[in-house]
Amino acid sequence: MAEYESIHGTRVRYLSSDPTLTDSSTEGQVWYNSTTGTNRALVQIKAFSSSGNTNIGGYGAAGAGTQTTGLIFGRVGEPVGGPPVSGATEEYSGFTWTEQNDLNTARRYVAGFGTQTAAVASGGNSTAKTADSEEYNGTSWTEGNNLNTARQGAGAAGILTAGLVFGGSDPAPANTAITETYDGTSYSEVNDLNTARRFPGGCGTQTAALAFGGIDPGPSTVVNNESWDGTNWTSVSNLNTGKRSMGSAGTQTHALAFGGHSPSSYSNTSEEWDGSSWTSSATMGTARGYLAGAGTASAAFGATGYVIGTPAPERTLTEEYNSNINVITQASWASGGNLNTARYGLRGTGTQTAMVVAGGNVPPNNNTAAAEEYNGSSWTNTTSLPAVIQDGNMTGTETASIYAGGSINPGSNPGNTNAYNGSSWTSGGNMNTDVNQYGLTGTSTAAVAFGGYITSGPGRTADVQNYNGSSWTANPTSLPAVRGLLRTAGTQTATFMAGGNAPPGPQPVTSFSYDGSSFSSEADSIVGMNDHGAWGTATEAYFMGGDQPTSTGGTGPKAVATFYYNGTSWTSVKNMTTGKNTFGFSKSPNAAGLVCGGNAPSPYSNTTEEFTSGTEVVTASTLTTS
Repeated sequence: MAEYESIHGTRVRYLSSDPTLTDSSTEGQVWYNSTTGTNRALVQIKAFSSSGNTNIGGYGAAGAGTQTTGLIFGRVGEPVGGPPVSGATEEYSGFTWTEQNDLNTARRYVAGFGTQTAAVASGGNSTAKTADSEEYNGTSWTEGNNLNTARQGAGAAGILTAGLVFGGSDPAPANTAITETYDGTSYSEVNDLNTARRFPGGCGTQTAALAFGGIDPGPSTVVNNESWDGTNWTSVSNLNTGKRSMGSAGTQTHALAFGGHSPSSYSNTSEEWDGSSWTSSATMGTARGYLAGAGTASAAFGATGYVIGTPAPERTLTEEYNSNINVITQASWASGGNLNTARYGLRGTGTQTAMVVAGGNVPPNNNTAAAEEYNGSSWTNTTSLPAVIQDGNMTGTETASIYAGGSINPGSNPGNTNAYNGSSWTSGGNMNTDVNQYGLTGTSTAAVAFGGYITSGPGRTADVQNYNGSSWTANPTSLPAVRGLLRTAGTQTATFMAGGNAPPGPQPVTSFSYDGSSFSSEADSIVGMNDHGAWGTATEAYFMGGDQPTSTGGTGPKAVATFYYNGTSWTSVKNMTTGKNTFGFSKSPNAAGLVCGGNAPSPYSNTTEEFTSGTEVVTASTLTTS
């Protein structure tokens, strides 16, 4: 038997502990761990995992983009009995879907290619097979020049300015081998496929594409796989199992085919192409066909699709495929222990396992001084605030925090500050500007307050105030905009803030960073939001819930959406289970956090939801003999 060194050119390393495994360049590395007495290796993990459902169900949609910036458009209309076709368009963040403007011509079985902000919808079936082509710019669809041959169920590859459409079903004959290129303006017919087919998988570029599977004029489901070099199609190694209407992703040399309709039934299997042959890969959670897919062969998504014998809600499913060296855990929200006092307008600070909340509004419409501590599973009543109040703010830890500002129902903003040491409250200095519903960041001895509501005109302020543990001082720097209901994350000298309320316009999408002396504009948030929650740092912040009006792309009042800011850009993450606003939330630099109480379907909620961020952990496997 050949030795490892003669096969791979390196020896098995002898180590006292597992090495640091950072990226795919160490894939396949083998070593002996002398401490555990085991041979170990780093191997790829290939798996499908469920993600956020689409907003609109259906099947026969087209996909474009990547796993974290995806797009689907067109489909068979849902629910059953509704419109026969839909122009619905949705963008994918890698976690959640957001509805966008519909196609101008509703249709199904569209050929799609491009990116999330520059895509093409080609052909399909509205009331009949069509040659219609439209371009998407990240907001809306614009009519472009038509295909030369009307068809549905074609494969596609490429980008908006260099696309490729092949195969499909045209009026006569039933299937076609016709191939057309698109230059961003018009289509040109080029050499045909070797095998005419409809509903093939397709991926790659205009000059290096792959066409696999589909259904031929027989009609038979085919295994044929063809490679395109920019001029001709060449037959290469076939799929192991013939399929049609599958999800597809990747390039000419590394592709993925998943789901689809095999000769006998809808499938949940996948195959991965390495440039020379297809091998079986991971299994999807739900078998289905006519699904939209896009991405790479290592990171793809598949959305909607026909699930046999199931109602329309099953046709909103999204699954992600990942092939890498990491175990990936999706972000999640889970129920925690209920508050003892149901309320809204409460504020809190601390961590997911050590948090304190205080104040708020209780039925029928009264302020409360009630305070509670959370240990990661349940709430316990603790010493009440010295005053009944709502809509102030808190910062610090469970055992070293302050509650400042707020309002007394009805009418006044007392501006008091009270410090909490884990068992009792002591008075601190009054705020310079008495505010409620403002942003507050920092510790109990080094905090900064931004904006908020005031009782005099114009009703909001741009004031910035610093707290040193005993007194407040006016900061000479003001917010760039008058704003209340904004939320913040970070420290007194490194803060990130987003959202708020600044009538007469809608909730703003502008966000800012603050370095202790000046403000800088940062990337606009995905939607406008206010009365929401926030925690984290200036470069790793989470914002959730609140009011996110649909006019700004949000999910409406009492929203469920959660967003992550990485210091440069925003992404959507897992939605909360229940939409709510004016709730309590943890305030720590951790990714994990919680929300509690608030105004949900009931105006006085006592529920708690705990958030855990997604993770990617490099793992190694122990090699065994049999």
